[in-house]
Amino acid sequence: MSFVEPIKILLVDVSGGHLRNLEPKLQAAGLRTFLAQDYQQILSEAHLGKFDLIIVGENLIDVDNTDLPQILRSINVSGHLPIVWMPAKNDPQNILAGLELNIDLVMDPNTPLPILLSYILTLVKRKRHTDELFESITHLRSLLVEQIQQMDQLKNNNSELRQLSMTDPMTTLANPRYMHQWLTQAFAFAKRTDKPLSVIFLDLDHFKLINDCYGHLAGDNALKFLASVLKNSVRDSDLVARYAGDEFLIALPDTPADQVTVLTDRIFEVLKSSPLVSGGERFNIACSMGSATFPTVPPTVTHQELLNLADQALYAAKRAGRSQLAQWHLLPNQHHQAISSPKSMLHMN
Repeated sequence: MSFVEPIKILLVDVSGGHLRNLEPKLQAAGLRTFLAQDYQQILSEAHLGKFDLIIVGENLIDVDNTDLPQILRSINVSGHLPIVWMPAKNDPQNILAGLELNIDLVMDPNTPLPILLSYILTLVKRKRHTDELFESITHLRSLLVEQIQQMDQLKNNNSELRQLSMTDPMTTLANPRYMHQWLTQAFAFAKRTDKPLSVIFLDLDHFKLINDCYGHLAGDNALKFLASVLKNSVRDSDLVARYAGDEFLIALPDTPADQVTVLTDRIFEVLKSSPLVSGGERFNIACSMGSATFPTVPPTVTHQELLNLADQALYAAKRAGRSQLAQWHLLPNQHHQAISSPKSMLHMN
């Protein structure tokens, strides 16, 4: 017999029987044997070495039920470690006891050595093949777990990248790219269902003055504070976006023009009652707002046209003294202003 790894056999012969005579014959055939002569040694040898096969020479029915049978079960936890039983007496009751312990083979102690070696070789081949299968399964399982973890990580990374592609890094509000995608769908839904859609353009009043007087850090903090106020003032179904610089947008699905002022009044009040601090100085920020509500007169056919009307209203609010809301449908000469405003054309890009 030739194996890459030598065959290791544990001989269990507590009562000092025939296995002690068998051991030198097995060693002469090239097998590595380990003789266990007491129950503690059985466990000790089993834990120290990885055995290919166990040969038991005890009469199991003569042993206390909590001793040898339980020891063999603890050694053969995997279920594929071959166990050969060579009882000193051929007793049918012994065979039944062996079957209960999942004994692989029951042999007469007088079996010729060549036949015994042939059985040992067959059982060890089967055992090692099973070990390889189990190792492959374990390896595949670990690869599968690793792939699942990598897929989960990839999903998380993709989700983070998608979130980054949708948001403004300073304010964490929606960015213009996502804003236009969202408004395209919201406007189409409003047209299809004949429901109102209101949009509000707003920007900080005298933002350059804040930067000049208090520094750019104070200006950044003012933008972040305004973004927080806007975000906390709307519904989950609404959209708040940073359009550019100090200009923001709020989109309100299913909101008619007369309900827009409820939101804007709340925003004005929060800004008025919430001073900011920079360098030990307190100051308040204010903003101007312009809104337009679909459906409009004249009719708007795209969300971009609706934004242009809100932009016209924003400029009307600034011309009227800032820190207030102007609504498109209440402005005079609406159509003329929408066509003539150079700033409106900028939003088309």
